[in-house]
Amino acid sequence: MQDSLNLKFQQLILRFHQLGGELPPLETFNITPSQVVYLDYLARHPDCRLSELTEALQYSAASVSAMVSLLNAKGLVEKTQEPFDGRALSLSLTEKGHQVVSEIEQFRSKRVDLLLKSLNEAEKTSLLSLIDKAMSKKEER
Repeated sequence: MQDSLNLKFQQLILRFHQLGGELPPLETFNITPSQVVYLDYLARHPDCRLSELTEALQYSAASVSAMVSLLNAKGLVEKTQEPFDGRALSLSLTEKGHQVVSEIEQFRSKRVDLLLKSLNEAEKTSLLSLIDKAMSKKEER
């Protein structure tokens, strides 16, 4: 059963990428899928600290710091020193960063609509419930 589920998820991900015929807006903005992960998080957690981002993404501090510096150089992320702790950095998206996230979200939304168009509302509700249930389980180590 586990092998079947793994295969179906891989097929679903591939299908998601094949839909629509248009390329994702990543090349337009000269960003990578890894950079999108950072932008997505910062869009949902404005003014988070570098340490919070590191913990949330579970990457090394050096990797996160390097990526944030790169996104800052591209004008997508703004770094601000915390007023009461000069060592701490607060991170937020710039206007350009918000624009990039918005276009990526629009792109994703179109793809999801295409992927789910054959499902009725009850099936979509059921699928959402199952996804929520699967994602709510803590990873067991």
